[in-house]
Amino acid sequence: MRSFKQLFEIAQIYTKQFTSFPCNPFLLCTHLQIPFKVKSQAVEDFAGANPLISTPAILYKESGKVPSYIIYFDETSMYWRFYIFHEIAHYILGHTSDSLQEEQEANLMACLLIAPKNKLPTYLKNAKDLSVFAEIPIAYAEEYWNYLHNKLIKPKMIFNIMISVCILTVILDIVSFTLLLLD
Repeated sequence: MRSFKQLFEIAQIYTKQFTSFPCNPFLLCTHLQIPFKVKSQAVEDFAGANPLISTPAILYKESGKVPSYIIYFDETSMYWRFYIFHEIAHYILGHTSDSLQEEQEANLMACLLIAPKNKLPTYLKNAKDLSVFAEIPIAYAEEYWNYLHNKLIKPKMIFNIMISVCILTVILDIVSFTLLLLD
């Protein structure tokens, strides 16, 4: 998985053109030449079937010599803007599957695109404020907020904590044993 810093650098390429926040996904779709369609158009394009029955948005790859993409989204979904950015993130990052790793990257990239780190208003005090401001589902807003404020425990930190606990345990065992010998 790409690091937060790598995703941030990629997102900056696309968000520098925006002047209002939260960002507008339709402007980025237009810039990337990705057409977008609402749910009723998806049902029409899929001959009556609804591809959005279990998801608020999809990035559909059309077959042909030159692959082209369409983003279909459910405009009645509470967080439709976030989900369009999520699908744009899959496109930008060149994802080819729906693996857990790719989904996590797309979620974080969507947050970086909709609410760029360096453009967030200073009045945001927590993840809930961010969620309301940028219309990001709270779970993703919390994860993004933690990345922004370095509150995530990284694997290296976990390893260091485990080593420290082991060393402390050994020291306590030695002290306990020494005290037993002195009695």
